[in-house]
Parts: sequence; structure tokens; C-alpha cells
Amino acid sequence: MRVKTHVLTAFVLLMLFCGAVAASASEGDERRVKEILEKECTNLKKDTLFYLLRTGLAREFEEGLTPELLKIMEGVIKRTDFDGIPEKKSYEIIRLVYGAYKKGAPLEYLDQIFDVAYSKDVSVPQLFAAANALKELHDSEVPQEIYEEFAYHSMEEKWPPDAVPVLTKGLIYGVDRGLTPQRVALAILVDVDQDGLKKKSAEALVSEAIKSVRAVEPEKWKEAGGAEKNMMRFMEEKKELEKLKQEAEMVKQRQQELERQRTEMEARARLVEDARERAERENLIREAEAAREKNAEMMRRYLTEQKELQRRTEQERQALELERQKKRAAREERKGKEFDILDSQLSERGRHGGLDRAKLYNAVDGYIGIPYRFGGDSENGIDCSAFTRRVYRKIGLELPRTAREQARVGSAVMTGNLQSGDLLFFDTSIMGTISHVGVYLDNSTFAHASKSKGVTKSSIKERYYVKRYVKAGRIFTR
Repeated sequence: MRVKTHVLTAFVLLMLFCGAVAASASEGDERRVKEILEKECTNLKKDTLFYLLRTGLAREFEEGLTPELLKIMEGVIKRTDFDGIPEKKSYEIIRLVYGAYKKGAPLEYLDQIFDVAYSKDVSVPQLFAAANALKELHDSEVPQEIYEEFAYHSMEEKWPPDAVPVLTKGLIYGVDRGLTPQRVALAILVDVDQDGLKKKSAEALVSEAIKSVRAVEPEKWKEAGGAEKNMMRFMEEKKELEKLKQEAEMVKQRQQELERQRTEMEARARLVEDARERAERENLIREAEAAREKNAEMMRRYLTEQKELQRRTEQERQALELERQKKRAAREERKGKEFDILDSQLSERGRHGGLDRAKLYNAVDGYIGIPYRFGGDSENGIDCSAFTRRVYRKIGLELPRTAREQARVGSAVMTGNLQSGDLLFFDTSIMGTISHVGVYLDNSTFAHASKSKGVTKSSIKERYYVKRYVKAGRIFTR
């Protein structure tokens, strides 16, 4: 009896200890989240957001917040606070981004595209598919302004998430074959928007889109390279193998049906035994055995051919990956050279030409009120770097496309020495990199494409802009 009492006491103490450890861990996570809120929230109400996070992510708090979830919390709050997004929507976006990340979406590309959810109803599978598409398209020859619109559109129009990878690969394939990117993308977009996926598979839609563009510009079509052509052939062989497997399964089902009939006949034969019954039973046994042998032979053939196909496919996959690496390296080298030329031209113009402030202000005023759109570069919607690029284009200079690239041109400027036309750069990202750009006007005012307000003017002295400010760059040095 005394031993049982000691065991029970030890068990109770262990449970109390585990409970204390869990409570301590939970309290530690609560403290870390509160520290994030204290650091990042200027517009957002800290207490309200903490309540939403603590109740909505109760299981995650109980199990212990992962470093990735804490990083996503910090990054999302940083941006939604900057963009003036309400507490409930900020919480929903944290759940959305973490859900897509857990499914395997790359955080770098989730970081670039999650703010689409500010104004659109986006599901975890849709964000997951769009982020992966963005990554794959980034590593391709498809121009940035096209692939960003493509990824955005997939969420805006709620494409089936399982169709997005197929449509993405189709766009890349058409561009790799030499077809005009805009035409291939438009052919796919139009067909999907006209409910094409309700009438045919994603593969058939892509095939028809590429066929239609190829008919318009046949002279641009390039045949696939060796490794890619082999991979395409292997995919066809794989389909044939799958047919063999299906035939073997049908033979197996026939065998099982014959054996079922034989079993039923044997059950009847116990009651009534005659020569005809015996003959039918023996015939069923022979048919079932023949079906079993045929199934076994077909499966042996399937497994042998599958193994050989896998071996050849892996060899060609490695060769294809080597080709892609060479293309990526050549593309990066080409982009580097183009950037160096652009940077040199900007520096030369900046040293020898003065800024026309009247043109600058008129250019900015012409865009005020245009809504924000990820990857947008038109009056229907524009993102921050496209806005600054268009403003500078109006005054005769061509800037690089992205905020990060724009941060690499020009000369550094001290905050207290800002002049009209200087580019201002901010960090509103999960990854801790430059992700927003605006153009300085005067009297602490700058213009930018705000995700919540569209193109607008703001004061750089506002606390949440001060917190996110990284640097300023000047193109016109005279």
C-alpha cells in the first residue's frame, strides 16, 4: 500500500512539474509576442492584436511558438502597421502566411506577395500556389512585370491551386520556346478567365494557348534542347507505363472475380456434386491461374521498365538541371551587365543634368489616387517601385524595376540633407530587406504607392515611417 502511495505521489508531482514547465514556456512565448508588438506597433493596437493572436493561435501557444512563426508575426505586423491594416486583418494574414509556409511555400516569396490579402479573400492553398509560382517564374526567362501580374492574377481570380503549377510551367515553356511572353501569358489568362478550366484540363488549356500563339508567330518557335526533349519523351513513356499498370490492375480484378465465382461454386458443390459442376469449377481455376500469371508477368514488366525509366529520367534530370543552371548564370550575368550600363547612364546624367522640380511635381500629381497593385505598372494599379520608375521616366531617366535595385543606384544622402527627387527606402519585410520606395518632394513630404491608400503623399516624420526608414539615394548630384 505504501509503495502504491509513493508511486501516485510521484505521478502527481510529475504532472504538476510538466504543467509548470508548459505554463512557463507559454508565458515565455507570450512575453516574446508582447515584445514584438511593443517594437513594431505604431498604428496597430497592441492589446487588441495580442488578444487575437493569443486566442486564435491557442494551440500554437500551447505547443510552443516556432521561430518561423515568430519571424512571420514580426514581419507581417511590421508591414500591416506601416500600411494601416486593421488588427483583425493583420491576425488573419499571419495565420494565412504561416499556413502557406507550413505547406512548404518559400518565405522569401510569401514575403513579396502576401499583401495581396489586404483586399482579396485569399486561402492558404492559393497563397501557397502563388508563392511557388512566383519562385519558379523568378528563375525563368519570363519578364518580372509579366510574372508578377500572372501570380497576382492567380489569387485575384481564384484559380484552382492545383492548376497554378501547370499554368506556370506552360508560361515558362512557351517563353523558353521563343514565343513572346506577353502573348503567351495573355492567351493563358484569357482562357482561364473565360472559365476554360471548367471545360478542359490545365494541360489542355496550356497546349491550346501555346498552339494559338505559335500560329501567330511561327518564325519565333525554337525546338526544345536535348535534355529537355528527352525529359518530355520520358514523360510520355511514363504515361504508357501507367497504362500498362492499369491493364495489370484490370487483369488482377478479373482474377479476383474468377476466384470469387470459384469459391461460390465450391460452396454450392458441397451440396450438389456432378460432372458439369466439377468441369466449370476446374475451368474457373484454370482461368484464375492464367489471370494470376498474366498479372504477375505484367507487373514484373512494369517494375523492370519503371526502374529503367527512373534511371534514365534521373540522368536527364541532372543534365537538364545543369542546362538550367547555365541559363540562370547567363541570365544573371546579362542582368548584371544591363544594370551596370543603366547605373552608369544614371550617374552620368545625374552629374551633368539638374532636376526639373516642376516636371517632378507634375509627374507625381498625375499619379495621386491610383490604387496599389502588386506588380502593377499602369493607371489601373501600380506598386511602389513602378511608381517611382514612372515618375523618373517623366523627367527623362529610366530607373531599375524593383525597390532593391533602385536602392543600388545613385549616391547615399544623409537624412537631414534631403532634396526634391531623392529616393527614400524602407524595410517593411519579413526577410529584413528593402521592400518599399518613395520619392522625396519637400518639407518632409514624400510620395509613394501605399498598399492601403494607393499613390499618396506622406510625412517622413510620421513615427511608423521613421521606424521603417533605411536610407535615401540621390540621382541628381548637381
